[in-house]
Amino acid sequence: MDAFVQEGTRFIQKQFEKRGFKKAILGLSGGVDSAVVAFLAVIALGRDNVRALLMPSLSSHHTHFDDALSLTQFLDIDSKIIQLSPFQKSFAQEEGMELDRLMSKLDNLQKMRMGNFCARMRMAFLYDGASADNALVLGTSNKSEILLGYGTIFGDLACAINPIGGLYKTEVFALAQILGVPQHIISKKPSADLLFNQSDEADLGYSYECIDTFLRALSDMGGIDTDIESREEIKNILCKKGFEANMVESLCARVWNNAFKRTMPTIFHYRECNAVD
Repeated sequence: MDAFVQEGTRFIQKQFEKRGFKKAILGLSGGVDSAVVAFLAVIALGRDNVRALLMPSLSSHHTHFDDALSLTQFLDIDSKIIQLSPFQKSFAQEEGMELDRLMSKLDNLQKMRMGNFCARMRMAFLYDGASADNALVLGTSNKSEILLGYGTIFGDLACAINPIGGLYKTEVFALAQILGVPQHIISKKPSADLLFNQSDEADLGYSYECIDTFLRALSDMGGIDTDIESREEIKNILCKKGFEANMVESLCARVWNNAFKRTMPTIFHYRECNAVD
């Protein structure tokens, strides 16, 4: 992880030089992932070239917002606060949803839709800010989230550059320690902060330590982007390696069913010379 700090910051510098940009913008949630990216960005680009948007939703816990705000002060970077609640209320009214802070009147599908809406609103504000500042959007999703599809396509998964997209969540925790991220941010339960008292590990059903061990095993087998015909065999092998059958079914389904989130849109290239009238 010590080597990653040097290589990761150089990666950011090279990408910005290559694309002709000097400034970065990112969403700061108060969680460890965005904190690590903020630290790396400040090291790579300088604090005057990094701007953070704090975008709490109606259901956001105040501790996440407080941690994000204190981190901007700790790093001495420019920041802006954008409340998502007015946009959520408009969306709920348009879609006939009864909205309260706890989301208690929404069914599971409506909760998912509201969460995706918030994630995409955050990205809309980030890209608008990038346009205003002539900046690039830095991504804050880790490898575990990306592989599991635990994110919103064209929402929090959207970015120009992602410095931690190759790190499993457990590696992000280790990197945070090296960078000097405040311990209370490292220690608290990871949360997408889209629903009241939401927890990543509760949503996923397993701790990140267990998840990352599983994902490494799946990756070593070449099972991340495997063809459909090989999937049952892969699941059987994982069970023989000692992983619980329920975990294998659940996590494999997440990885394979969300594969579309890890690829660019498929484009049909029409070749007029091959057309038949």
